[in-house]
Amino acid sequence: MPHRHASFAQDPPQDPPSDHRLTNMDRPPAQGLKETVSHDDTHDIHDPSNEKIRPVSDAITITSDDDAPHGHNPEDDAPPSLNYTLHTPTRERWIAVFFALLFVESGILPLILFYSLQWGAHLSITKNLAIITSLIGTVSGLKVAQRTWFLLLKNGHESRRPIGAGRWGFDFFHILINVGLAAFFIPLIIGSSMNPASVPTVAMALPLFMLAICIPMVISSLDHNFRLPFRISSFPPYHPLPPLTYTIVEDVIAVDGGGGLEFRQAWRHRYEASRVLRILLRDVGMFWGISGILVAGACIAVAWTTNDDIGYGIGYGIPWLWAFVCTPITIVWAKRELERERREWHDVVHVHREKPLHLVETQDDREAYARMMARRSSSFSRVTRAQTMPATAARSGGESERSRSGSGSEGASSPDAGELKDTRRKSLPAQFFSRPRRSEESV
Repeated sequence: MPHRHASFAQDPPQDPPSDHRLTNMDRPPAQGLKETVSHDDTHDIHDPSNEKIRPVSDAITITSDDDAPHGHNPEDDAPPSLNYTLHTPTRERWIAVFFALLFVESGILPLILFYSLQWGAHLSITKNLAIITSLIGTVSGLKVAQRTWFLLLKNGHESRRPIGAGRWGFDFFHILINVGLAAFFIPLIIGSSMNPASVPTVAMALPLFMLAICIPMVISSLDHNFRLPFRISSFPPYHPLPPLTYTIVEDVIAVDGGGGLEFRQAWRHRYEASRVLRILLRDVGMFWGISGILVAGACIAVAWTTNDDIGYGIGYGIPWLWAFVCTPITIVWAKRELERERREWHDVVHVHREKPLHLVETQDDREAYARMMARRSSSFSRVTRAQTMPATAARSGGESERSRSGSGSEGASSPDAGELKDTRRKSLPAQFFSRPRRSEESV
């Protein structure tokens, strides 16, 4: 049967015959959709030269069973999958352990030692700050060293690097976190090495770290065509950059979370396809950036205008309070927006406004991605065979093996049954191995 195309305005959808299958777009438009689209917007949407707001499909396609043997694709009902989740026992445990150690090292320990050594041990302020400075930096230093090992030397490092980066290419989060740590340790070392030590200088450490992260976040969120003369993770020099929140999520999950190139590609496709996600990342960047600049500026002002005890407590306490307040707000906000993204996925006016990033892959990227997907496919094949193997066949195979070997031991079990038990224990959801949809053109 030949394909029949019709627009929403020309041919309202009717109940199809039983021998037809409808695509995802074969549904009536949302109520009030025409009122939300102006004449200019409609012209832009149907303009094939406008990539930014071109919908996924401009027409309804009705096909018969012969023309569409594969039927309906469930992946079209939702945004492109990221194939990644933080909600596993191992990942949740390591996230909790890392941030707990970081909070103890940079939040609780400096405050407890400062006031206990000053009021309890009655040490001079110079000795007090020298002791504190010597104990701060272990957790953050180990984390930076671990990321360096992951990106440069560890087995499989080529699958963790940014898209298009060279052999010794770091991601931008690695550079940014080192700049932030420099802003943290420079006033800490200078203030504690003075004689007498300068408490306001030491109290500036955390606020300066906040400024080093938040100022780039605001700049990248304000300017939609922000460019830099050097590579930013997967983006080449002089390329229009997304908000810094996009880069932070990509780099942290790809390297520290083990997502690798697969997550970088999936994250890129999701960002290109979803206008809701792009707005969310930009708004979250503005929220964290502006609030962080205001809080850091207030902490620095208080540190230099009040007595040492109050200024030190504000400098090391308020930044952590700011983080503890902003984190749950961001989680609730992101969940609400992602739910709206899924719910409104077929509303072409609000969601399907594509924005290609035009990244450039190297041959090493393609080879690393192919090797990674081959390993995933091999693991998935073993799991699938184990799950589809009838338990009776496994038991009968084991009994036949024991009868042929002549072993009288009742505790012996067949290799097939042992492999079945082991692979079932290690089985993962099938969607974990699904590859995100990729465009045919060069990325």
